[in-house]
Amino acid sequence: MATTVAGMSKQQLARALGATGAAFGLASIVAPRAVAGTYGVPVTAAGLQLQRLFGSRALAISVLALTARTDEEVDRGLAVVAGMNAIDALTALAAAAQAGRATTLRAVASSVAYGAAALVVRSMKG
Repeated sequence: MATTVAGMSKQQLARALGATGAAFGLASIVAPRAVAGTYGVPVTAAGLQLQRLFGSRALAISVLALTARTDEEVDRGLAVVAGMNAIDALTALAAAAQAGRATTLRAVASSVAYGAAALVVRSMKG
């Protein structure tokens, strides 16, 4: 098991993932139209509200990651991020027929990449 990646410790990488998630969450709350457009989601009032809800979830989980103090808290947060993103990828695949190929690919790719990053960091030695 690695103790550093690119010169960063497990704790530092977990915080970087948390900061990335917080930025995504905040962007989804304050600029939902831009985030929805990035994913190819049609912009409607209901869709923007859902994007904000998605953002608040990402922001809340990221705050937990950024405030984790012990290795156990870090590991628990990373497990939640990985699990949440696995569920997101599966639900995106389940809705693929309605959402369209491009939107589905973007949703699955971003969820798998972020979830996998969480698992890699979680597997590191603290």
